[in-house]
Amino acid sequence: METTTVEERLTRIEREFDELKHEVLGLKPRAKGWRQTVGAIPDDELSRNAEKLGREWREQANKD
Repeated sequence: METTTVEERLTRIEREFDELKHEVLGLKPRAKGWRQTVGAIPDDELSRNAEKLGREWREQANKD
């Protein structure tokens, strides 16, 4: 059985944390414009029904 001291464990954890922090902070958000989003929903009966219900709800909400 491997015996490690608290100091050794803390050193290892700090090193791993620094590596993960470097990876996370180095990440860049994907540039996803609206042109990539358009058409993301398939043109099927379920989607058309959801669009219809949303349109009806917005029309009703705008009347009030």
